[in-house]
Amino acid sequence: MSQSFGNGLGPWWFPAPLRRLITHWASFFFCEAAWEIHDASYAAADPARAICDRGFLRAMLRDASRQSRIWMIAACTILGWIMWGLVRLAGWASYGRP
Repeated sequence: MSQSFGNGLGPWWFPAPLRRLITHWASFFFCEAAWEIHDASYAAADPARAICDRGFLRAMLRDASRQSRIWMIAACTILGWIMWGLVRLAGWASYGRP
């Protein structure tokens, strides 16, 4: 899996092998464009952080809705909300950081 922008999933201060593992695992559930767009928006500090995070959540929920099995829809939805919550809680440390 190649990444065109950003560091994958996880904050910049996570060790790179851990970010790669989380990103690889999440790619089974979500399209990588969700976090690449989020990373690009965070690096540019535009739009506002809450808007970036809302777009990230919407992209993950859209991916969840495209799953073919009910249990995958549920798993993706729950994971999406958890990941959104983590970004809302700790994303301030990465917002505006190129």
